[in-house]
This record gives sequence, structure tokens and C-alpha cells, in this order.
Amino acid sequence: MTPKACDQCYRNKEKCSFTLAAEKRLGRRPNSKSFVHGSLHIWDYERGNQIETNNSRSSTRASNCISPSTSASCLDLALPREKKEDDEQDVPLARVLDQILQYHSTLQTTTDAMRIVTHDVQFAVIHIPFTMGRSFMNDLRNSVYSVLSQSAPTLTDGYIAFLVLVAHCQASRLYCTTPDLYRGARALRVLRNIKTVRHQDAVGILLLGQVLFVFEILTDTFTSSAHSIVRSALISARRWYPFLLQEPRFDTITICPIIMDTVCCLVYREVPVIRLCIQNRIIVDRFMGVSSTLMPLLYDLCVISHIAKSATAGITLNSPRTIDEEHPDDCYSDIEKSIEDWVPTLPPDFLSAYDKAEVQMMLTQANVYRLAGLLVIHRLRYPFGVRDSVAQHYANCIFSEMSSSCAALTQDGMRALPIMFPLWISMFEVEGPGEDLLEKFSCFPLPSVCMSKLCGFVKHVRMAKESGYNGLWFDLVENNLHFAVIP
Repeated sequence: MTPKACDQCYRNKEKCSFTLAAEKRLGRRPNSKSFVHGSLHIWDYERGNQIETNNSRSSTRASNCISPSTSASCLDLALPREKKEDDEQDVPLARVLDQILQYHSTLQTTTDAMRIVTHDVQFAVIHIPFTMGRSFMNDLRNSVYSVLSQSAPTLTDGYIAFLVLVAHCQASRLYCTTPDLYRGARALRVLRNIKTVRHQDAVGILLLGQVLFVFEILTDTFTSSAHSIVRSALISARRWYPFLLQEPRFDTITICPIIMDTVCCLVYREVPVIRLCIQNRIIVDRFMGVSSTLMPLLYDLCVISHIAKSATAGITLNSPRTIDEEHPDDCYSDIEKSIEDWVPTLPPDFLSAYDKAEVQMMLTQANVYRLAGLLVIHRLRYPFGVRDSVAQHYANCIFSEMSSSCAALTQDGMRALPIMFPLWISMFEVEGPGEDLLEKFSCFPLPSVCMSKLCGFVKHVRMAKESGYNGLWFDLVENNLHFAVIP
């Protein structure tokens, strides 16, 4: 039986009065909406009649937020992009850099960094020195956005310090800025102390290692710690590399540190942290191009060189007095043959997927790195004064490869130039062509800054040769090379 009065009216002996409300009263709570499990929605409130606009914006933000239950894949987050005028892509480089530098002092938080990451033109201007061309920019941008979203505490300080310094370098104003050493130190502390418990942590650490490497080489006139920064990141991420290298979406972050470490190890005769060996797919990397299959050979060369350096028997074996100069049969023979026979593996759509300048850059890089490997082997065998003509032949071949591609490579100065290591070691052997190429490459600000510092060691090696030094140039590195070697 339906009661005719509520408990209160029954006690007071009153009759209940029922009113049907056609509309919801003002002040009533809104009906709760069901959100996707694990999502965090942040609502914006504005005055006036903009409720629908706010709801629309909130829905957009919610779709891009990080969900703890769906963060298993580090690089699967959608990248929101700012709307721009149609002609903004044609804004001069100097004006874009001015816009960034005008508010660089306000870059303090992850949100501030994200403003640049989600801006097409500003992101490209800052990051183009680290890619072969614009064809690689979208993948790099998606990767940086995802890693920064999921590893903000790890990456923010180092990334902001990197952004500001690279912007000044691109604008040729490096001399008039003070690097944010406080942020750099905090980021370095994170790199040293972080524990990698997930593959997302490993990817974040690898990106942090790269941005801190760049920060270090642009900050100091003399630095011996930049290589150790990259090695530290690789060591922290090493146990995750077998998984990361099977996932193409991680390539933009995971491949570059390997060539950075390998090149330095060739010079210092050390063993790289990672041996890159991928057999089930073809890699075309933003920085390594089509040379990924050469990296295992250079790794093996580093191992052999390190053993020869460390073992007295190996050093004796490789002495030029005990080697047949015409038919050397020593510990370098097999790896020399492998590098000599190496050719890059190209994907079927290589010529159509990339523009002409990018193709030229990648093929040039592959050729000069193969020649550089052979030149390194020759100088590990023979000190200055022994078979110098062969070393000069390799050096001139490297200069010729670069010169023939120079017009295509320098047409806009807007790309990475990862051929500095072959150029640098060739300058030990022949004077003149290397300086001419550096003059032509002056439109690339970041490599030019680094090579201007590395040329100090070139001068030292040449002076040693002129004074009668008849040892290996590798033996001069420990006490006389005061700057990081760049690829």
C-alpha cells in the first residue's frame, strides 16, 4: 500500500503536498557523466555563455590525457597540434627563432615545453639539426611528445635547457647566452640516479642522454664528459634494448645514441655499450640513415682495437715491423674485409619515400663511413710515416664523396650533417680539402660549432707529424683531445 504521507508529515498530522517539476531547478547538481576508466578529465570554467565551448575543449583534452591503465605503450599517444595560418610554414627561420627566444625565460614547466613540441614550425626549427630532413620530422615529434608526456619528471629540466641552447645556436647567438647550468645539473642528477623498471623509463633515459650530450657540447669549450653522458644512458637502458630494437616506433630515440657511442669508442679504443644487430627489418634512421648494418662491424672493430690496445701480445703482433706491408695478416684482416665488402640495404621505396637531398645525404654518409672504417683500420696498423699514401688515398676519397654531394647537402642548411667524424679523421692525413668543406658547411650552425673545437686536435696531430712523431694518432687522444667527438 502506498503511504499517503511522509514520515515527517505523518508525525505532524499534516498532508503531503507533491509538485511535479517540469524543469530542473537552478543550483541542482549536473548529472554525472561516465568517463573512460582511468582517464583524468580537467574542466575549464569561463564566464559568460561559453559552457558548450568549455565542454568541447574538455573533451578534447580528455582524449589526449595519459591514462595509467593505458600507458603500456610509450609512443602511442596522439599528438595534438596547434592551428596555424596557412602561410606560417613560410615564416623566415630568423623570425621563428626570435619568437622562441623572446619567451625563452618563461620556459619553466612541461607545459611550456609542450608549446614548442605541439607547434609544427618551432619544433622543426629546433630539431632539424638532428634529422636527415623533414621526412623524419613527424616521427621524431611524435616520439618526443609521447616521451615527454609519460616521463616528464625525468626529461623536463634537460629538455628545456636543450631547447633554449639549441635555439641560440641556430640563431648564431650562442656567444651571448648563459646556459641554464642549474637545470642541466638537475637533469644530470636524474640521469645518474634513475632506475629503469619499464621500457618507457628506458626510452626516456635515452632521450635525456641525447639532449644532455648536446647541452654539454654547446656549453663547454672543453669537455670530456659528453661521451660519458651517452654511455650512462645506454647502460641504464641496456637490458631493454632487445625489446626496443624490435619496435620500429622506438627507432627515433634508440638508434642515434648507438652511433654516438660507437664513434667515440673508435677514437678512444673502447668497447661500445650496444651492438646494433637487426636482421628482420630494414632501418632508415633520422640520424644513421641507411648505415645501421655497418654499426655491428664498427662495434667489432672497436672490440678488436680495444684488445690490441690492452694486450701486450696484441700490440706486438700489430707492430709494423712484424706485418707484411703488402699482405697484412693480423687481427684486423677479417673485419677489414667485411667493411670493405659492406653495402647498405635499401628499402624498395627508398627513392620515392625521401626527397633527393635526403637520399643524397644518406648515401653519402654510408660511403664515407665505410671509408672511415677502413682508414681507422689502416691507422691502427700503421703509425705516421708508414704507408702514409694509403691513408691519404682514403682521406681524399672521403673528401671527394663529400664534395660531390656538397651542393645537395647545403642547399638549405636545414638538416643533420652526421658525416663529421669521417671528415675529422681525414683532416689528419691531408691538409686543405677538409678546411674547404668546413667553410661550405658553415651554414650548419651546430656541427660548425663542434668542428671549430675539434680542429684544435687536428692542428696538434699535424704538428706532431711535422715534428717527427711516428706513433699512432690514437695514442695522442688521451692527453690532447679535449672535446667530444661527434658523428
